[in-house]
Amino acid sequence: MKIGFGLEPIRGLPMDLIVNLMRKTLIQHFEFNWRIIPKVDLVTKSLGRATTTFHLPIFNRDHFDYSSQNKTYEVQMQEVISFVNSKKDDMNILYTLAHYPEDPNASYELMFSRLAQIDTPIVLENVIGPTDEEFMDFYLQAKDYLGKHLAGHCLDISHRYINNWKTWLDLPKELEKDVEYVHISDCTKTEDLHLPLGLGEMPFNDFFNYLKKIRYDGIIMQELKPNGDQVEEIMASGLHCAKPFNKIRYLRMLFRRLILRIIIKRRQKDFNEIIDKTAEEIGFDFV
Repeated sequence: MKIGFGLEPIRGLPMDLIVNLMRKTLIQHFEFNWRIIPKVDLVTKSLGRATTTFHLPIFNRDHFDYSSQNKTYEVQMQEVISFVNSKKDDMNILYTLAHYPEDPNASYELMFSRLAQIDTPIVLENVIGPTDEEFMDFYLQAKDYLGKHLAGHCLDISHRYINNWKTWLDLPKELEKDVEYVHISDCTKTEDLHLPLGLGEMPFNDFFNYLKKIRYDGIIMQELKPNGDQVEEIMASGLHCAKPFNKIRYLRMLFRRLILRIIIKRRQKDFNEIIDKTAEEIGFDFV
């Protein structure tokens, strides 16, 4: 089991500092999107043995996704594909991740043909809104088209909780056996807030019990949207992820938390610019 964390550039903090600090807390996997491209050299020099996932653009934030038929964005799509294919080894990319299509004029065929151009395994994520039946129809079509190039399902459990908090752990068996990658963050029953675990109302330990039941042993990727003053909450969130699965790692992370407090205190001036700012103000956000 690996504990992961989603990162993109933060105003006022160099990417190599952020990655190094996260690795000191025993984070073993990172997820990046195309906003990391201008900072890729800082990322690669600080990754070490940590692995990564590359999250493709999404419609609600980027105004296009890989199902879009709008030719305006074709150049950007091809540039991202070229970036992933050229940097997959330097960035230790295990997966490229795509959402269920959210463009109102989506073309499954076009999306699948674009994903087939990417030289990494693909994982497909559920989103808020579509029913299990709708997602399954999309997922099975992708499986038929991509074959072994599709590594499996990215289970965003927070999206499922918001879709229906009463049946959020009732995954279709076809999806359950294909769960390859996990997104988690805390939320309410109605809002996808991307909070550190423990700050919302999702009963995440019930989900961890579910993962143990299905013998999941992959990556638990925290897709958080923290404010600048939530360093303690971020570290606590990682501890929540580790504790149910590996007590030794949990204790090691607890010890590293103490060390990181000392490091941050000594480098306080590096954090002064972000300490009182919201996630949006420091440029760190996910959809």
